[in-house]
Amino acid sequence: MTDTAEPAPDLVAYLAVHAAPAACADALIRDDQGRVLIVDPVYKPGWDLPGGMLDDEEPAEALVRELREELGLLAEVGRLLVVDTVPALRWGRTILALIYAAHLGKAIEVAALVLQSSEIREARFVSDEEALALLAGPVAARLAAALAAERGSHTAVLRDGRPVPVPRRDHYRLLPAPMMAATVLVRDTTGRVLVLDPSYKAHLELPGGMVEAHETPAQAAGRELEEELGLRVPVGRLLVVDSNPASLSKYGRALTCHVYDTEPLTRAQAQSLRFPDGEIRAARWLGPKDAQNALPPLLAERVAAALRALETGTVEVIERSGPDTA
Repeated sequence: MTDTAEPAPDLVAYLAVHAAPAACADALIRDDQGRVLIVDPVYKPGWDLPGGMLDDEEPAEALVRELREELGLLAEVGRLLVVDTVPALRWGRTILALIYAAHLGKAIEVAALVLQSSEIREARFVSDEEALALLAGPVAARLAAALAAERGSHTAVLRDGRPVPVPRRDHYRLLPAPMMAATVLVRDTTGRVLVLDPSYKAHLELPGGMVEAHETPAQAAGRELEEELGLRVPVGRLLVVDSNPASLSKYGRALTCHVYDTEPLTRAQAQSLRFPDGEIRAARWLGPKDAQNALPPLLAERVAAALRALETGTVEVIERSGPDTA
């Protein structure tokens, strides 16, 4: 079946009475200490995740409504973490249970929640381990899958709380992996380093960006140079591999960044830079030391490592460490 601009009346009537699974949407919500929000519903025993059943509405809309009605919470619904198909044998009706990441706009204490007394008896922020211990078996299994998906880049697909086997090719495509970024040390023939003023960040940056699933880091570096600067030049050798654990990453995912060389730009090339995708406000040519001083410490360290790699003909490896929050 495909959507059309003007649904046929017969199709509308058919869908109105068509047997369909029930569906619920729950939220994985963390406070500013990283704890998980769980609730104790009045209408069933045991702790649960916040959320509820869908009416004739989109899942994200239902979740926003349930959080507002039951807890007085305004939350932004993020990515889908879990799809669990609960067979009819369990509740007499097939149920699609969804878990979304949901984000609070500000820090909030449990005491500030407005509990709907007819629905929610109590709410708590607890650690991952406590949540898994307190939730009922099927919900705990669903939460465990959501926690794994939160750390990765996939959506967990379950049947009654158990992972659905997938072909090996799809299995490897769904494995959690570090985020990958590609950066280029762009210099001109006088030895100056190019730094960029992006429209979406509050600090200066180096040319480059995130690696997409279909490309190698070097391919991503070349694509970013063209998209950001209108610059078509060969990407040179690898200079730096910079690895960061999830605990040091802004978005809670491990990040590996490759820094590449390219041939120094001529004066004409340096003057021809443009910003076709609108992500860059301006470009600055700075001496190596000035560039390092202008950049955030992490990026300054990458520049210093890249310059050392150019001098020695080696690849510099930066292995950052931090508390393991995984």
